[in-house]
Amino acid sequence: MTVGATLLLLLTLWPAAAQGETQCEKFQRQHVDIAPGWEPDLSLYCRCMMLLRDMTVDFCKQLNSFIHRDLAVITAVCSAGGTPRHGDFHYSNSPSNVTDCRARGAWPNCNYWGSEDKKQICLACDNGEPVHYGRPADCNY
Repeated sequence: MTVGATLLLLLTLWPAAAQGETQCEKFQRQHVDIAPGWEPDLSLYCRCMMLLRDMTVDFCKQLNSFIHRDLAVITAVCSAGGTPRHGDFHYSNSPSNVTDCRARGAWPNCNYWGSEDKKQICLACDNGEPVHYGRPADCNY
């Protein structure tokens, strides 16, 4: 299957972001992707994912990270799989593969550069569910 055909298929399978989505649903849409291997070119991956996940509708989101773990493992960071930090932040006990997507274009022609790393993740949690992906600095003070 070509990249274009794959993109078209994914666009039909992933619903547009619902206006009434919860913070947890928004977190999942913006940060969870358990199967990143469909596109080995990280910049193309980022361009497709940012478009598919509705993060280029009104502006180019400057930085976004996709965590490549099962949602249950990510959610566990808010409990036994993470260490509580200040406020509602939790730092994961084990590292995850994460793709960072950085904007390098202006809206409406958003373009992205991607990089991948294995690192611990910092999450803000509400009622045991992840609601915000934080930078390491958010968990380190």
